[in-house]
Amino acid sequence: MADSPVQKALVLLKCLADYGEPIGVKRLAEDTGLNISTVHRLLRLLAEERMVSFDPQTRLYGIGTDCIRFAISVLGGDSLAARVRPVIADLAHTLQETCAYSVYEPDTFTKAIAAVERGPHQLGYNFDVGRRDGIHAGASGKAILAFLPDADIETMFKTVTLEVTAENTIVDPDALRRDIAEIRARGYATSLGERVPGAGFGIGAPVYGPDGRIVGSVVVTVPLFRWKKKNLGWMSKAVMDCGRVLSGIAAAEVSAEAEAGA
Repeated sequence: MADSPVQKALVLLKCLADYGEPIGVKRLAEDTGLNISTVHRLLRLLAEERMVSFDPQTRLYGIGTDCIRFAISVLGGDSLAARVRPVIADLAHTLQETCAYSVYEPDTFTKAIAAVERGPHQLGYNFDVGRRDGIHAGASGKAILAFLPDADIETMFKTVTLEVTAENTIVDPDALRRDIAEIRARGYATSLGERVPGAGFGIGAPVYGPDGRIVGSVVVTVPLFRWKKKNLGWMSKAVMDCGRVLSGIAAAEVSAEAEAGA
């Protein structure tokens, strides 16, 4: 449990962001484990700074305009996400489908979507920027999991509850180990109905940092009604090529941060 007021405020903001829609104080208190009076007090302070919004009619709270503006500012300019986005956009244009870049969070064995570019079709898969998921399911997650050190993979199996989120989610460690071996052999991950029920076919490739460690993944997802198995070869190559380009960008970013901190 968070101890300081700042930590508690951040817990509330994260909870509001995860919901994606306005919710009430009681629900926030239940889900964060914070006292209702504490939640009330912090939400009032956050509302004064427009980090959260409050609807007096429904008495529900949501993410505020200044919080959104702050996020846009961080994702824009000279940030890593800003440099990644054109590469993802180029991949989406080439594949004519929605593509996304996810950042790996090793402390929790999860990944968060950092950049999304849609293809030209009106009907296509949708990713929410900021969404966090486990790395055991879906092409974007398994493209990270498969290329982690074996010790890290075994630690995840021992410490993380693998959640079933769709009809084809694999949660058996032995089955995942076999899947990992196949992904490593071909260089990319695939998925069909592992993350979202009825979702399309996904192809994901790893993104590395300067020391060869995994920092994220790139993925394309094709709706089932447009997916053709004959396209797997050239599409997987395009995704892997994009992963290599993004690895170069990520490596340069980390190197620049190291030099700045020296």
